[in-house]
This record gives sequence, C-alpha cells and structure tokens, in this order.
Amino acid sequence: MRLYLARHGQTTSNTIRALDTAAPGADLTETGRVQSEELAERMTGIHLDGILVSHLVRTQQTAEPIATSRKLDSRIDPRIAEVSGGDWEMANDMPTLMEYFGIAQNWMEGDLDPRIPGGENGHEVLERFNAAIEESDEESLLVVSHGMMLQVWATIMVGDPAGEKLPHMTNCATGVIEGTPGKWELVDWYKPPTPGTEVPAEDAPKE
Repeated sequence: MRLYLARHGQTTSNTIRALDTAAPGADLTETGRVQSEELAERMTGIHLDGILVSHLVRTQQTAEPIATSRKLDSRIDPRIAEVSGGDWEMANDMPTLMEYFGIAQNWMEGDLDPRIPGGENGHEVLERFNAAIEESDEESLLVVSHGMMLQVWATIMVGDPAGEKLPHMTNCATGVIEGTPGKWELVDWYKPPTPGTEVPAEDAPKE
C-alpha cells in the first residue's frame, strides 16, 4: 500500500494563525484554491485508486481538482481530521499555540499520555487515524489531511532517518509512505526551504 499524504490548501483561519479544528472549519482562500490546482498538476501521472479526506471542508475542497480530473469520489472520514484544539479552539495567541505544539511534540517523542485540555491525547489521535488507514483497501491512496495530524502520525509511524521529527508541512505539501499497517516506510517527505533561498515550498511526490 502506498499513501500519498497531503496537507490541505491555505484557509482563512491559516491567515490569522487560528487553531481551527472543529467541523466544518474554514474554507480555502483563493491562494488555497490555486495551491490545490498546483497539487493536482504535481500529481499528474501518479496512479491513484482512491482519495481519503476528512470531514473538514478544506480537505474536500483541496481534493476536488484531483478527484474531478481522475473521476474519483473523495471518501470522507472524520478519523483523519486535525488534532482537536479542545478548549483552545480558534485560539491564535502564541502562548496557547506553543502549548498545543508542545503537547504534540511530547507525542512525537514517545509520550502519548499528555492530553490537550478538552481534547485528545496521543493514544486517541493515533488510534483513530490508524483505524481509518487500516480499513482502506486501496493500493495507492491519496490522503488529504491536516498539518499537525500528518506530522504526528508520520513521525511516530516511520520517524526521520536522522532521528528527528518530520518537518511540519506547509499548505498542499506532500509526503509518501508505503507498506502495511504497523510496517510503514518513509519514501519521501516535504523538505522546508533553506533560509535565504528561493526553493519552492513543496516538493512533488515521487511515484
């Protein structure tokens, strides 16, 4: 099984750095829609058996250009939604955001017990995402999900060859993982641009 993991395009909440995790969530901005079209172009020539999106509308809007061009229906599964903000929903102040990121960092370092106030712990996050993937029978699946969810899940499942957490994806960035549930291997992952360079923000996924 090969998973093409993609973060959704830019939303209005992204522009104000708001912790927007509840349904239905914000729509894509015009920039986000352009990013989604560019994602579809980057994936030209890559075979897909299916598309999995969350119940948050931004993932569905992001997948739409690919689904339309491939004549595929996006399958909606709430279990791949963003890590819940809980009591911090729609917060955009830096101290709260850093607390949210800090709990996720604990999960990626192996401690799944910490819980976001009013939200999830790491065990629950992994359990729901893993269940959604395990119940998918496609050999080549595009999974359009969310930045923190994808970073946490992929880092825990495959890690980074250098022993570090995988980079947080920018909007419509991609990664590729293959294998079977419990035996995943990293094929490719978004690489942040080196400061001061003009390297594009997203790398094309590898077939």
